[in-house]
Amino acid sequence: MTGRIAAPAALVAAVLFLAACGGGGGKSSGGGKSVRVKLTDAGCDPARLTLPAGGTTFEVTNDGADAVSEFEVLDGDRIVGEVENLAPGLSGRFSITLKPGRYVTYCPGGKTVERGTLVVTGAAGQAAPSAAEAAAVRRYRAYVESQTTLLVARTRAFVGALQAGDVAEAKARYAAARVPYERIEPVAESFGRLDPAIDARAGDVPPARWTGFHPIEQRLWVKNTTAGTRPLAVRLLADVQRLRRLVRTVALEPAQVANGAVELLGEVSKSKITGEEERYSHLDLVDFEANVDGARAAFESVRPILAVRRPQLARTIDRRFDAVDRALHPYRRGTSFVAYTVLDRRDTRRLSQAIDALAEPLSQVGAIVVA
Repeated sequence: MTGRIAAPAALVAAVLFLAACGGGGGKSSGGGKSVRVKLTDAGCDPARLTLPAGGTTFEVTNDGADAVSEFEVLDGDRIVGEVENLAPGLSGRFSITLKPGRYVTYCPGGKTVERGTLVVTGAAGQAAPSAAEAAAVRRYRAYVESQTTLLVARTRAFVGALQAGDVAEAKARYAAARVPYERIEPVAESFGRLDPAIDARAGDVPPARWTGFHPIEQRLWVKNTTAGTRPLAVRLLADVQRLRRLVRTVALEPAQVANGAVELLGEVSKSKITGEEERYSHLDLVDFEANVDGARAAFESVRPILAVRRPQLARTIDRRFDAVDRALHPYRRGTSFVAYTVLDRRDTRRLSQAIDALAEPLSQVGAIVVA
């Protein structure tokens, strides 16, 4: 979820998205086309785009807009590609394979052009994915489906503890249920309102619409009670069950899988490093590891493609994932981690540097594997 970035993570977010920035126009490194988009106070610039079908990299720059920090391409209610958390002056990219049709571009917070139009021209028929591309999607789909199955099982156990009024058990079950969700959050975000329903933090949505994990977290850790959680728990279980059903049919392609890996690192830099995600339980490092695990799974799904096209880059990313694991190790306690409040500025700086070093090469992968 989007949210305010505290000072320790601002540099990480800047490096992440500046590293993702490339030149506008011409070919992307994967052989597709690129198009430049600006975020302005008005919203999306240009407001109307007409592009040929095929692999496309969107190069997005925030041109001094304070209230607009995100650009999305929507197919109905589904997000097919996005870049977010772009402060003024920062840039980012994402790559997708556009199919002929009409899409909506969305720049939340824009004063006059919050929504624009994207028309994709060309023949409806497209070449079948290569064997390597099909295998990449198959690997990642299997991972996502396994994680949503785990999410439903663990959420059901969490709800059972809440309904039994067992605060200690509910706290333990809460931590376990968060992990599979955090591993696949970009997929959940593609379904529009489903991610906020499951994972919104206080202030992300109006109080009357605040549902999901975090209002329950607040009751458990701030009030030390399960009282009042029943309707929230019932809704949460229904929402994760719906997510499990939806991911079985979601359209995926290698570039989207690679984009998801970068988005998960963005989740680390904008809410885990800052301690904002789990602000009541302080289990942020549990989520941190889950985001990195999910990013690694997404990367490993497309790695065989990258290994053929850019083998040295693939090896560099492998090493930097390992470096993030090493950076987390000092804070591990058994199967979990120390509370986030134990960390000081030096600790968060070391973790930020490890994420920064991984984000730079990982941000290149989407444009390389785009169909």
